Amino acid sequence: MEHLIKDALAAGTALAAQQAVGDGPGKIAVLPEGYEVQSLEKFGLTPDRKRGIVKMNDAKSFVEFFNMHADTHSSIYASVNPPGFVGVINDHGTDPAWRDFRVEYSCPHTAEWLEWTRNDKKAMKQSEFAAFIESNLPDIFEPSGADMLEISRTLEAKKKVNFASGIRLANGQQELTYEEDIQGTASKGKLQIPETFKIGIQVLEGGEPYAIECRLRYRINDANLVMWYELVRPHKILEDAAKAVWEQIAVDTNRRIYNGSI
Repeated sequence: MEHLIKDALAAGTALAAQQAVGDGPGKIAVLPEGYEVQSLEKFGLTPDRKRGIVKMNDAKSFVEFFNMHADTHSSIYASVNPPGFVGVINDHGTDPAWRDFRVEYSCPHTAEWLEWTRNDKKAMKQSEFAAFIESNLPDIFEPSGADMLEISRTLEAKKKVNFASGIRLANGQQELTYEEDIQGTASKGKLQIPETFKIGIQVLEGGEPYAIECRLRYRINDANLVMWYELVRPHKILEDAAKAVWEQIAVDTNRRIYNGSI
């Protein structure tokens, strides 16, 4: 009997001690020691409100999700460098809001952009450079793929020759002079390579393709040829791709996009 009385008194104390303090924001519950507040939301058929973060892989999905859930006060925040967009569905309006229901689009880069930027300015042995060009041939459109394939195969075939010098020709080509030992006889030859070439790739997944100029560079060390390329102002290409997505999202959501983060 005694333990039943104690349990009843404890339950009564808990009920009596719980109270809301204040009518406005910042309400608190005062509880006796050993008690805690528990939400009953998890026992309902549905949550009390929408919350969570949804991450999208393309701008179209970002727009569709934002438009489906947005209300008058929903806002979009973005940055160009690094590119990314955050749509806050339950953002502050005239009254405060939780701001914890969001959709994000981090503008993932394409595999092609990552490949070309990863090897930008990376010095390669003659054979390594030839293999790189051949592996990424579909991205090159100027000179033609056939011409670049011929250059890469010539570089591969001449990997055992001794390069002596290089000059820039009037037609914009670069001419490399080499010496080759053929059956004990030294033979001289020349190899022409373009000073620049162009690639056409998408920068952001689902985005528009860009034409990007690459400067072809070389160095002759102890008769060995080392080659690399340099992308021309790649940061501006990425910036332009992000701005194009920015403009499209602004149009498709009919929202002002705030330049900032949250």
